[in-house]
Amino acid sequence: MTKLIQSYDLIGDIIIIRIPPEVYSKREIIAETLHTIYPWVRTIAAVPLYAHTDERYRTRDVQVIWGEEHLETMHRESGCSFKVDLKHVFFSPRLSYERMRVAQKVLPAETIINTFSGVGCFSILIAKLQPQTKIYSIDVNPYAYEYMKENVALNRVEGRVIPILGDASEELEKLEGVADRVIMPLPEYAHSILPLAVRALKSGERGGGVIHYYDVSAGRKDDDLCNVPLERAREIIASAFGNSLRLELEEKRIVRSVAPRRYHVVLDLRVAMEE
Repeated sequence: MTKLIQSYDLIGDIIIIRIPPEVYSKREIIAETLHTIYPWVRTIAAVPLYAHTDERYRTRDVQVIWGEEHLETMHRESGCSFKVDLKHVFFSPRLSYERMRVAQKVLPAETIINTFSGVGCFSILIAKLQPQTKIYSIDVNPYAYEYMKENVALNRVEGRVIPILGDASEELEKLEGVADRVIMPLPEYAHSILPLAVRALKSGERGGGVIHYYDVSAGRKDDDLCNVPLERAREIIASAFGNSLRLELEEKRIVRSVAPRRYHVVLDLRVAMEE
């Protein structure tokens, strides 16, 4: 029970807990235990331990097991406020370190494209830390888009974060050659539009830029889980651009576990024209 009670996320005044099937019948007891620890929360909801996430809108099947049915809340992180509805949008506080890690790499006056941006967390944090940046923030989920617009206003980053409702692949085609940096925080899909992300980087004498590329890797945590995603990224780029581009790995890390022996990983890839 102690280990199970540790498998939860506190999002605003809502707790989301991941419950294995074999103890799902004890969900009410689990909820009461959590409420004793956090008496001020108003809702406790459950998802399967390794819940399926909808591929298009990135939502999960969330069931309220204690408290109010309403799943809209305000979450505060790194000096930012994010309004979310956990029934209709994807949000994970477990990505807070990753959001700050990326934001701290951004240089003044960069132009950034954030694909799969959800309610705008990466984009808004970057705009708060680097006020001179311009971030095109794309998501296909209309609920996420509306919350993104609200969060942009809430955090006073209008004009710096540009919310866009649309499919990432279609919107990247419209933004060819504009970006210093592209963020691709949807590991299951990023590889399929990696060539479009490369084309979105600036060209010319100072051509190229950085892509924060997320992928899924299988194996043990003590393996080098980034090797296979890196080779896949190299093959995708070579297939699309031949030998015209140089790819350098600036940083790699495991972001989180998503299933037994399956992990989300991130590669910070610097792309430049071959001299």
